[in-house]
Amino acid sequence: MPSWEVNFDLRLATGAQNIVEDLAKIHALSSVIRGIPIPPLVQQRLDRLNIMRAVRGTTGIEGTELSEEEVSQIVDSPIDIAVLGPDREREEQETRNANALMQYVGEYIKVHPNTPLTEPLLLQFHEILTAGINYEYNEPGKYRSHAVHVGPYRPPSTREEVRDLMAAFFTWFNTGLPNTWDPVLRAIIAHFYVVSIHPFGDGNGRTSRAVESFLLYKAGVNVRGYYSLANYYYQHRDEYIYHLNEIQIRGGSDLTPFASFALKGLVQELEAVHNEVLDEVRVLAFRDYARRTLADIGKLGNPAGQRQLQLLTELASRPVSVKALRSGSDPLARLYRGVTPKTLARDLNYLKEQNLVSMSGDELRARVDLMTQFTA
Repeated sequence: MPSWEVNFDLRLATGAQNIVEDLAKIHALSSVIRGIPIPPLVQQRLDRLNIMRAVRGTTGIEGTELSEEEVSQIVDSPIDIAVLGPDREREEQETRNANALMQYVGEYIKVHPNTPLTEPLLLQFHEILTAGINYEYNEPGKYRSHAVHVGPYRPPSTREEVRDLMAAFFTWFNTGLPNTWDPVLRAIIAHFYVVSIHPFGDGNGRTSRAVESFLLYKAGVNVRGYYSLANYYYQHRDEYIYHLNEIQIRGGSDLTPFASFALKGLVQELEAVHNEVLDEVRVLAFRDYARRTLADIGKLGNPAGQRQLQLLTELASRPVSVKALRSGSDPLARLYRGVTPKTLARDLNYLKEQNLVSMSGDELRARVDLMTQFTA
């Protein structure tokens, strides 16, 4: 017998004040993020950053501990080139599969924007996530036929129970009460039920979080490449497990605390994405401001002005050490090859006079903060 007799009668207080307020914040943030125009190269960089965080999060919850740098190397390398070595082959394949699934979700929804969550789609998610990995008793894309346990929790044990419960879940989810819920709540609750039924031999947590990401993407919440709820669950793993166990093991009957926990995380993650997007917009705005400033004072018609603009353009993305500029050890030093040290000093003094750069010790920064003057 499972610790909890899986059923679809749990309470969810959709009208609770904190639920309503967090949903309002989520939709407002999502709308703003969607509405900010971002150049393709910047969008690609944000996509990559969010995918790396999510891959690290969804595999980390299951015990695959990877640094962001390791995830980055795996995501960027060809599939036939090992990054972590033979003793960590499984970790690397799990990371590649998680990345492949996220790419698949994004492309699938572009082609099928109104598709519901279906059993074939769920099985496809699982197949992608567990392909090429020799998990014991696991068949990619197929329900399990043996009993499993998750710590002290005992999910439904037989193939028949799993099949019946999954069929009941899809009917309930697509035609029952969840159709009246906010789509963000639907995503969170779908995640809870898939991980609770635990229909596969392995990869259940990753598949349930993939379902959640799919439904959030479909709802327009993470269309900027946002997949970071997995990252939030990873950072708050103990609390995540606690809320699952509250029903699965301790026999609770209220899904509201789990939903509240997830919504709080989604607000935090969207606020972080919003700030990252605004940071990129400020950089773009500063580059235009710097170009216009130098143009207005007649600097862009000579080599010195072009050099100063190139310096400002790259400084907008990162600070640089003046010592590194002088020694030639920073890539930006290429702008000052073949000229005297006085030229660098003259450029920096001029840009400081124009209030376009600032110095803190040896660190040189572009005055991107000036862009706040153009906000309400």
